[in-house]
Amino acid sequence: MEIPNYQPFYLHSLVALRAEIARLGLEASVDDDLSPLGQPLHIQGKVIQNRFCAQPIAGGDAQPDGSPSALTRRRYRAYAKGAFGLIWIERTSAMENHENRRLCLSPSTAPHFAAMLSEMRAASKAPPIVVLQLDSKDPDAIVSAAQLARDAGFDGVDIQGEYQTLPQTFARVKAAVPAILLSTRLCAYDAVRGGFGVHVSDFRKYELSAAMELVKRLLDGGLHMLNVTSASPCLVGASRGSRAIVDFEHGDEHPLMTINRQMALVRALRDHFPGVPMIGSGLSWLRQFVPHFAAGALRSGWMDFAGLGRSALACPDLPARVLRSGVVSADSTCMVCSACALLSDAGRAVGCVLRDSEAYGAAFRDMRRCDADRLLAGAARCHLCEAAPCAQKSPTRTDVASFIKAFREGREQDAYKVLRVGNPLPEMTAQTSPGWIEEEGACIETTLTGVPVPIMDLQYAVAWRARKRGESGVQLPAHCGGKRVAIIGGGPTGIAAAARLLELGHRVHIYEASTDLGGVPERLLSKNRSIPTFKEEIDALLQPAILAGRLELSFGRTLGTDTFVSDLAPEYDSVLVAVGLWQERSLGRAHGVVGALDLIESGVPANLKRVAVLAGGDSAMDACRALDACGELEIYVVFSGPRSELHWHMPESWFSRPGVHAMMNWQPLGYECDGEGRVAGLRLRHAILGVEVTQPVDFVVEGMGLEISENVRSEMAKNPGRFHTAGAMLNGGASVGHCIAEGLAAAEAIHEDLSK
Repeated sequence: MEIPNYQPFYLHSLVALRAEIARLGLEASVDDDLSPLGQPLHIQGKVIQNRFCAQPIAGGDAQPDGSPSALTRRRYRAYAKGAFGLIWIERTSAMENHENRRLCLSPSTAPHFAAMLSEMRAASKAPPIVVLQLDSKDPDAIVSAAQLARDAGFDGVDIQGEYQTLPQTFARVKAAVPAILLSTRLCAYDAVRGGFGVHVSDFRKYELSAAMELVKRLLDGGLHMLNVTSASPCLVGASRGSRAIVDFEHGDEHPLMTINRQMALVRALRDHFPGVPMIGSGLSWLRQFVPHFAAGALRSGWMDFAGLGRSALACPDLPARVLRSGVVSADSTCMVCSACALLSDAGRAVGCVLRDSEAYGAAFRDMRRCDADRLLAGAARCHLCEAAPCAQKSPTRTDVASFIKAFREGREQDAYKVLRVGNPLPEMTAQTSPGWIEEEGACIETTLTGVPVPIMDLQYAVAWRARKRGESGVQLPAHCGGKRVAIIGGGPTGIAAAARLLELGHRVHIYEASTDLGGVPERLLSKNRSIPTFKEEIDALLQPAILAGRLELSFGRTLGTDTFVSDLAPEYDSVLVAVGLWQERSLGRAHGVVGALDLIESGVPANLKRVAVLAGGDSAMDACRALDACGELEIYVVFSGPRSELHWHMPESWFSRPGVHAMMNWQPLGYECDGEGRVAGLRLRHAILGVEVTQPVDFVVEGMGLEISENVRSEMAKNPGRFHTAGAMLNGGASVGHCIAEGLAAAEAIHEDLSK
């Protein structure tokens, strides 16, 4: 049978939709009467007010600890306000969070989930039934998380796990939490050869015997409701039948055929298990006709709820519009542009780029910075200057003109070699350094047109592609000279120094206080800004040396606490201290006063109202970013100088947002505390007027700048002349590029000393 190819949306009336269904020979009812969508449904003593279900789409916007961020709460609050009767919260880790920006329900985050539920129910005229999708390989974690979900106020849980053990997990949750609705979201058709629900002789067809057996076992374990989805088969090309179509690809068949298969799956399962309420999926392509198609499927008994995923992101008030007027306009619905799927694939916060551009448009455009056509166009604008100002301004002294010339000529490996001469961590540098102050700020195109050559984007793209090709590992000499160097601090400076010393034939041992290498960029920036983790780049760089036995790593080792220069100096031929700056300058101790770095790494406490951020250092901006993600706070940004001197690279529009107060030229003097020693006010003096005031606050973040911690300062004072130093502890916290350059210079100095 010939399968009609993918068609973009081209239907403008119900008459045209019905005609296309008939032309394709599909069995589907399109109803003018939308009343089935407004019918309530009773499940286990709970009343679901209508037949609209907001499907779980991972938002990728959780706080570092897994609690819902302001974006998360905004999304689900919009669904509740938009009159979805059933809201399915996205996949959430049970008890332990192993993925950045993914929700996690644990004892510490449960109050934040409870607060989100309260907001959702307050936003809705008829409170929705809310189901939380729980995921873990550990059944004990699922049971514990289900108990937390019940206590937080969730009506039900969607349990995810291995199909073999899922029924037993259901039974355990039912025994532990008998009052909660039990459900699962089941992919009934994997759409790949040998996959679940796939016909043994034809991957294009589904075969539901395994799915029906699983559902029967789940019913024995306590299943109350089933959310049915499926994949779409890849029908053409080299990957035919070996993988399913991913969300940002157009299918190999007409979309109505895809929708028809989704409906046939849920219909078959519902016919076999008539007492189990079922949610159907995959309706977004239908745009303004989603309600009519869904009403027809409900009236025909094919499903019990219309599950909307992308459509809910695009039009969170779709149910309210339909139930109020019976109409939803085409210009408010999902256009199946797949921008949300591309955001998800890139690990960014997910939302509708077209209908909610204020929240997601900038992130999507930023993600597309490294598209091939844009990079080539940007590189073509380079003048290949001889005495290039960009190279002179580069902290790593990168020969930018030679780098871009090689890229323009299609010699990417040569381009990477140019980068690598003075920078073992070009991805990290490109993502974190202030290019507008350094290379791009000096680009002559900045003066000529106001738009610099995208040097940092080119650097990032060339570097990560080289890493993917396996070219970024440290190049070890055939023979090792036998000298041993201890490096205290595994940030950019320490890593750069280690890479150069290894290339010069020495053995290196890095002592790092944290559990990961990367310093501030990895521990803080990658978790708080829309940039990727740098773990892969660091691992790829150092792995050859680790495998060769020339590099050792020790974690949880802090200078001046459990690691001492006096102990290391006799054991090693040289010692480099590159611990960075981790102690914020402080006005004094009080309950409710924290350093900006501590706030960024540990997360924002709950129930804050008025927060002062003492600014000046780069960490203050990132602290504001973390606070901003928590929702409706009064944030006072306090700085002793004028706005022009504040180190800041968030959008200027941030200062005009409700609840943000820019207090420039105010000098912080100290704190006023209540009877329990908790901060209640911030004493200030205006630098120009001399007026002194007290600003009421209940929390203060100190981000005025970093200094060497007392234990490090003491250790250095005890051992003068016994070690080298480099990095932020000398430059005061300059850019990553500067720290890397200083690490390389320190390595060269150590090598020269060892060669004497």
